[in-house]
Amino acid sequence: METRFRSIAALATTQHSVVSLQQLIAADVTPSMRTRWVSSDRLTRLGSRSFLVGGAALTWRGRLLAGCFDHDGRAFASGRSAARLMGLDDFGGDELEFIQPRSNRGRQKGGPARTTDRPIPRTDLQRIDGIAVVRAERLIVDAPLFGFSRREVENAIDSAIRLRLVNEQRLRTRVIRDHRSGVNGSRRVLDALVDTGGESRLERWFIRLCRETGFARPITQVTYRAGTTVVARVDAEFPGDLIVEVAGHGTHSTRQQIQADEQRRTELTLRGKRVITFTYDDVRYRPGWVAQQLRSALQLAA
Repeated sequence: METRFRSIAALATTQHSVVSLQQLIAADVTPSMRTRWVSSDRLTRLGSRSFLVGGAALTWRGRLLAGCFDHDGRAFASGRSAARLMGLDDFGGDELEFIQPRSNRGRQKGGPARTTDRPIPRTDLQRIDGIAVVRAERLIVDAPLFGFSRREVENAIDSAIRLRLVNEQRLRTRVIRDHRSGVNGSRRVLDALVDTGGESRLERWFIRLCRETGFARPITQVTYRAGTTVVARVDAEFPGDLIVEVAGHGTHSTRQQIQADEQRRTELTLRGKRVITFTYDDVRYRPGWVAQQLRSALQLAA
């Protein structure tokens, strides 16, 4: 018995101090042995199919993994839980949110589980810290199931693009397909996608400004290389080799930063590009002026 408990305890150290009923059975832990371990506080029952080992502190990740165990491995972390696991912006709550096939409905012992008729293929899944979780693209298209607000959808899209967790064009194609098929809530995700493409909220505001003032959508996040070396990644590029950069609150004031910025501008100029920059305050508080300057710059390129 001691050997078996040591084996279970060792397993738990790799699983946020949590083990599943199935793992206990696989380790030949009998029901009577399990009862004794619970009575002696070696195990603490968490849910229908999950246990905490050795009186360890139960973390949020441990609760999330226990929820997956309680759903018998047929539900996956999604919604705000998946967003937090992936480090998406402004998702730091302790929600336990799961998605599962409709055929698994009723097994909701590990936290709220939304059901879906759409298949959940392996390509939509990954493991983070040992927890089965949907990928960012699937999280975004399923956001309406979890009641994401417009702001939450935008934060998920913006940060997933910035972290290179989704391909923007592939995501757009999938969301448009869902919308045309009449998937509930897809309109909200589609609306949030209209002004995405940058790597920050400021860049998204600039893209929205372009749309609302009648400018054609620029190409975003264009990378220029010299051989295999990246010499510049630009925020937005318009026809006529016009590049627009948007500068946030942080300023590049050190000698090294100034040198890097000017080298970048030189590299772009030598490639025939014209570079103009708008600040955070320009985009947020002087959108009319930004539109006027952008219009003038595009007319020069005509």
